[in-house]
Amino acid sequence: MREFERSGPRADGAAVVWAGLEDGPALVVVDPAGAAKHDLPPTWHKLTDRFQVAWCRTPASSLEELEDVLETLSERDVRATLVASGEACQVAIAMARQFTHIVASVLLVDPVDGDTASLSGTGVEVRVVALSHAGPSDRVEAPLPLGHPEVVDGVVAALAGTT
Repeated sequence: MREFERSGPRADGAAVVWAGLEDGPALVVVDPAGAAKHDLPPTWHKLTDRFQVAWCRTPASSLEELEDVLETLSERDVRATLVASGEACQVAIAMARQFTHIVASVLLVDPVDGDTASLSGTGVEVRVVALSHAGPSDRVEAPLPLGHPEVVDGVVAALAGTT
């Protein structure tokens, strides 16, 4: 599995930002863009009243720190949903394979070709919840930032079972 590059302006800040409930289901966000240096993007705040959110800023963290988050949730017997975009999709699927006992689903945003491989036989669902729109109306290059409203809407819909 690849390591993330830990340099550049997005590498500063906390490796993992926690928000929301202390106990309850978890959303573990694997963010290759390194947003949420100190707090979640405002679009995610509406999820913190129902979930604990661990925003893993991969430019500032290592895979071991992501594993630590999942091990902590495992020790507390907390169910988790992983959310990832672009190059982090492959990592999220690999982590889901390792933690099938707590991971309920993996929600992907603009996955790289081949990253939508299923986790058949594990009980873990893999879904694409948001995609960039190719064409002149697309003002944001793929992958969509995880704080983008379309991403949050896709996550909310998937969690509600309506996508």
